Amino acid sequence: MKPETKLGIFTVLGLAVLGFSLYFLGGLSITRTYDLNVYFADVSGLPVKAAVKLAGVEVGKVKEIKIEDDQVVVVTAIRSDIPIYKGARFAVVMTGIIGTKYIKITQGDASLGQYQPGDYVQGIDEKPMDEQLAETMASVKQLVDSINNQGQFGAQLNDAMRDVRQLSANVNQLVQTMRPYVTSSMKNLEEITDKLNSIMDSISNQDGVLGSLIKDKEMKEQVKQSVGELKETMTEVKTFVGRMSRFRVYWDYDFFYATKPGVATSDLALEIFPSSGYTYYRAGISNIGNEDDTLGDGDYVERNKLDLRFGLYNRWANVSAGLIRGAGGVALEVKPFYNHEFLQRFTAGVEFTDWGRDRTINGRLFDKPNLSYGLDLRVSKYFSVGAWMRDALETNYFNVKANISFNDQDISSFFGLATMAR
Repeated sequence: MKPETKLGIFTVLGLAVLGFSLYFLGGLSITRTYDLNVYFADVSGLPVKAAVKLAGVEVGKVKEIKIEDDQVVVVTAIRSDIPIYKGARFAVVMTGIIGTKYIKITQGDASLGQYQPGDYVQGIDEKPMDEQLAETMASVKQLVDSINNQGQFGAQLNDAMRDVRQLSANVNQLVQTMRPYVTSSMKNLEEITDKLNSIMDSISNQDGVLGSLIKDKEMKEQVKQSVGELKETMTEVKTFVGRMSRFRVYWDYDFFYATKPGVATSDLALEIFPSSGYTYYRAGISNIGNEDDTLGDGDYVERNKLDLRFGLYNRWANVSAGLIRGAGGVALEVKPFYNHEFLQRFTAGVEFTDWGRDRTINGRLFDKPNLSYGLDLRVSKYFSVGAWMRDALETNYFNVKANISFNDQDISSFFGLATMAR
């Protein structure tokens, strides 16, 4: 083989290896793209080559980040087959609370035309995570101070709890009056049942006193039938009285504060746990408020929605389904460290509802399901705090959460009495 031929083959192979190396290792892309320049005030944590996503689909990369006229300009390389229409919104977002950052594009209006290569677009500036966390901690402190110092929230909560206690006052009086009689009745019923069993055995036994006294077969059968009916009646009475302790009922109050729009909402529900099995029922009102109030910017909470659920639970998980915040869906709470002395206080939760949502709320179209997730910390038997991302597929607002939950023995007894009326 001639030296020239060997040199040519070596050169071709070298160029091929160099091309593959640049493509696979150097991030070189042969996909045709066009540049769009996006202005931001702050892009802390956004790396070069970060993803650019449209409707959750990656359509480009961050090509360069530079400073122009005291503003940050992010040069995005968009695939040439993806048109971005005017009016589109560009924002720096995170994949999660501690995830990586990327550019999120909300598509604009096709009737306005599309951006041309090299166009400059103003992005949406959101507060950096450290500022949001600082505001969140300040909100938590303000919430705790308000509760401890009987501030406005504390006063409202006290008023609500006072109304709740007043609602069950009559039931409490009824149960307190009946409790001694119910306790003694259970003991008497046990004694009566034992005596009836003894009588039945004596009648059936020919050697017994009653068996020997009652010689007439017809009379014996009548006596046995009467005693049997009385025994059946005593069994039903025992069942009725036993229902007095069949239920555990809890009042559950949730307070959410969305830090970005400054919107506060409250939920109040009654959770009913039958003593047998691992099921429970929840009934209440979510997002309590006056629907006639003027909604401010960023307030997309729909007021006064029913919350009706059926749930299953055990030591480490709780799943429920039904009408959640006014829409069909499911909710899950998990305690991954339920057997750890301290970590069992943490509960991870997620709610996935309103799957077919397609409506306008306060001038904004919502067409994605409502997904919310967060983490709660049980501070005491009755009080917990948490951090939640609500409506993550749409607004993705960060919320501070506070929860108050307690067992109401009076209402529990009331439900037991109610079953006796069936």
